[in-house]
Amino acid sequence: MVTIVFRTLLIYGILLLTMRLMGKRQIGELEVTELVTTLLVSEIASVPVTNQDIPILHAVIPILLLLILEVLSSFLLFRFPALKPVLSASPTQLIREGKMLQSELLSNRVSVEELMSELRQQGYADLSQIDEAILETNGKLTILPKPAFSMPNASQLGVTLSEEPLSHVVFCAGRVNKAGLSLIGKDPAWLRRELSRRKVSAKSLYCVTANRSGEIHLVKKETSV
Repeated sequence: MVTIVFRTLLIYGILLLTMRLMGKRQIGELEVTELVTTLLVSEIASVPVTNQDIPILHAVIPILLLLILEVLSSFLLFRFPALKPVLSASPTQLIREGKMLQSELLSNRVSVEELMSELRQQGYADLSQIDEAILETNGKLTILPKPAFSMPNASQLGVTLSEEPLSHVVFCAGRVNKAGLSLIGKDPAWLRRELSRRKVSAKSLYCVTANRSGEIHLVKKETSV
């Protein structure tokens, strides 16, 4: 049992490192090479955990090799874009200038019903409202409506909007979030001054958000009944 726990923890740590180096993508956003690597890594990692007769290096070495291959393929795609059609998929137009490309639907195995379902989910009622539809490399569909069916932006309406800076969590569960403070160009001393100015104790707070303009929002702890 101890051996199984040790092997599991070791493989878990190696997988975390591998996934971290591969980047922050969800399964649905993976490129073909990334998806293949992820599936292989998960299969290889499970073998030494369940079978103690297999040396753990028999999993570690293939996982590291797959990681090297993935990093190398990513570098090659970045350095030599001409290789992208070979190592990765390319975006495909399914609708061009309002015309459905039936041959592209067939080659990508996308039915009209699936296309219509995606249009409805993005808020469009009919194909006649769409100017361009592009099937991206991650399997998602980008929809560009015809001008008559697109939402007007602020400049088209002649409205001037003020920029709203992003807020980040700077304090949560009794701890100062230094990473969040760094994102807004502040430090813990600034946060302490702001709480002191508002005469609020950190112990009474559940979390605090703030932005680069210095605006903060306090969320107090719920009082037990």
